[in-house]
Parts: sequence; structure tokens; C-alpha cells
Amino acid sequence: MILVKSKTEPLSIWYDDKTFAGYDSLPEDHITSFVDLVGPSSNRWRALEYRASSSAVHERVLGLPLGNLHRLTILLSGNITYSPALNAPKLTFIHVQRCSLNWLSISGLRFLNIDQNTYGPDLGELVAVLRASPDLEWLWVMRNWPMESTFRSDSLHHLPPIFLPKLRGMSFSKLPVAPLSILLDLIEAPNLQCFGHSMTYKWHSDDFPLIFGSVGRHIGAESQSGRDESAIRLEITSNEDTLGIRLGDRRIILRRFGWEEGNGRREREASLSAALGRFHPNIRNTIKAVSLEDAPWSEEVAGYLRLIHTHFPEVEELVLTGPEGDDVNVESIVETISWEQKDHSWDEVLFPCMTTLRLYAAQPGSMFCDSSILRIVEGRAESSRMATLKVIGLEGCTIAFDAAETLEQSLQDLRLTNTKVVNSPAFGGSIS
Repeated sequence: MILVKSKTEPLSIWYDDKTFAGYDSLPEDHITSFVDLVGPSSNRWRALEYRASSSAVHERVLGLPLGNLHRLTILLSGNITYSPALNAPKLTFIHVQRCSLNWLSISGLRFLNIDQNTYGPDLGELVAVLRASPDLEWLWVMRNWPMESTFRSDSLHHLPPIFLPKLRGMSFSKLPVAPLSILLDLIEAPNLQCFGHSMTYKWHSDDFPLIFGSVGRHIGAESQSGRDESAIRLEITSNEDTLGIRLGDRRIILRRFGWEEGNGRREREASLSAALGRFHPNIRNTIKAVSLEDAPWSEEVAGYLRLIHTHFPEVEELVLTGPEGDDVNVESIVETISWEQKDHSWDEVLFPCMTTLRLYAAQPGSMFCDSSILRIVEGRAESSRMATLKVIGLEGCTIAFDAAETLEQSLQDLRLTNTKVVNSPAFGGSIS
């Protein structure tokens, strides 16, 4: 009845034999009746969602002439490769799960989502699809296991870039690192708005800086420099299990449960350095605010701060959040950013333009502010090489009454949020 009344109108077709949801397949005669009923109208199909068993006869549906199909979704119960070329010349949207297609025959896409594929596309096939789809707007690739490079290593440096001027979003998850790094280095997306990449296990130690470098090129692209000031805040998260970098709507997060013993700090610093090193030069002076969250307040944080300063010396606001589950004394951090750092026989002032410092405790009462918080204000006020601190924010901290009073008198703005002010001479201090 619907087909009769629709006459020549475009159709959206839903095919579901119930196996994708974990049920037994519908009886064969039901499937045959469905195909016999809607098959003759296949040239009117504008959208098709195909849910089926991996053992189904896919040609009965996917082999139909689909001359006006724009959207294709394929969700299978197990991995297969559907080798015949699709007869769908107007196709612009593909979402496949556990189904590899004849990728070299596909072009003109605006949306591509590939999830949980065992059989492809490999890197060469994916590159071919992207080159044949210059109007692509969205790209998602997740849990795509092959991804091996089909290029000879000596030819990688000679591959032309993949220019995707309309690409607005890219997201990747759980992909082999080396081929993904090659792909990201090839893609040129000047109008990219959001980017995401996550990994939840380790491939090889040497791959981390490789992928962070390739991702850093997109996170810190020149196009980011044109955004409003509030969006240009660099956010870094680091702990024993996670390393993440975020700038605006672009981010990478690596979850590695159990860094190699003794090497975790070295690997995280190398990865962060690789990412920041690929930021476009024009974005470096644009980033005025940096937040560092959850890292152990030790030499690791000091290393991160030196890296951040090296790449973004004009930072005006620094936000530090202590790690979960630990009591923190701010002295180690304050000492790192208070005075001139001596390295390679020359003196350098970290964050000479900093006017705002915010220290947040992950848990209320776990951060202790002693007299060192006063020394940083005093040292910067007296130095001709550093800006004067104007704003300090403390959240979830404990601070002596005398120290809080002196800070309030010395700053334009002292913000104490969920902070306990105590009468303890151990926290006392003064600024002349």
C-alpha cells in the first residue's frame, strides 16, 4: 500500500533480518518476500539501512540498481567483505560496521563512518576513497584492524597531500598507530572544526611520539588562530594511565593502562613534546592560557611546564589541578615557576608574561599553600624580567590566615573557593 501510494517519491528502506541484534534470522521466505516487494522500486531508494547476518546473501539487496541512493548504512553480525562494486553513483553517505566494501569503486562521499572492520579498508584503499571524495565533510574510523600500509616506505615522502577543504570533523579510535600517522600527515583540512583520537592500549613505545606529532599538526593548525580568545585554551591531562591534549574542539587522548615501569614519564613527555612541536608557528603566540590537570606534582609536572614554556612563552594564565587521591604541597610547583631556571649555562624565566595563576585541588582540603605562594608574588613583583601577578585563584586548598591576608593586599584579585583559612604560623609569611 505504501509503495503504491508513494508513486514516484523517494523511499527510505529499512532491511533487518534480526541477527544484528542477536536474534535468530527471519525465515527465508520472509526475506524473499521483502526483496520481491521492494526490489522493483530500488531506483527510488534514497536511503537504505541494511542489518543482516554475515552469512546472508547480500547481493539480493546490495546488488540492486541503486541509482538514486544517497545514504547507505550496513550493520552486520560478523565481518565480511562485499566485493562487488555498488551500483550507487549518487552515494554520499556511508556507515559500515563489520563490512568491507569495494573501496576503490567508491567516490564522491561527504560522510564516511567505518567501525569494527576486520577486512578493510587498508591504508591505500582509504587514501583512494579520500582522494576521490574532495567534498568530504565528516570522517570516522574506529576499530579498523588491517590499516597496514600498502605503500612502499621509500614512496611515502613522495605522496601528494589529500586536500579536503570541506572537512569539518575527523575522529579515530583504536587504530594501528603507524599507518594512521601516515594518513594524518597526508590530510590537509584547512576548515577542520573538531578532531578526536583515542587509544586504549599500547602498540609500541616508539609509536607514541609519532602519532602525537601527527595529531599535533591538526590540533595546532593555523586555522585555530582565528578563533575567539576564549576558545584558545590549551588543556593537558596527564597521569599514570592517560595523556590528553585539547585545544578548542580538537583533542587527542591516549589511555594506556600500565605504562612500562620506569618509562611512563619519559614516554609522556616525549609524546607531549612531539605534539606541541607540530603546532603551527602562528598559533603559538595566540595561546595565552594553559591548564595542566591530574599530573603528579613532582619532576614530571616541572618537565611539562618547561615544555609548555618552550613552545608558548607568552602564556598569561596558568591553571594547575592536583592529582586525584594525593595530598599536595604547592611548594614544588611554585619553586618551578618562581625563579629563573638555569639550563645549559644560561638563565631563563618561565612564563614571564603570566599575570594569573590558579591552583585547584582535585579533592577539597588536599592542597596545602605555604609561604611559597607569597614568594612567587614577591619575586615577580620585584623582577624587571617578569610581569606582576595580578590574580591568584585557590580552590579546595588550605591556607594560613596571614598568608591569605597578605595575598589579598598584594593582588588585584584573590579568589578563594572552597578553601579553608586556618590560624597556623607554619603557613605565615609577608611581602615587603
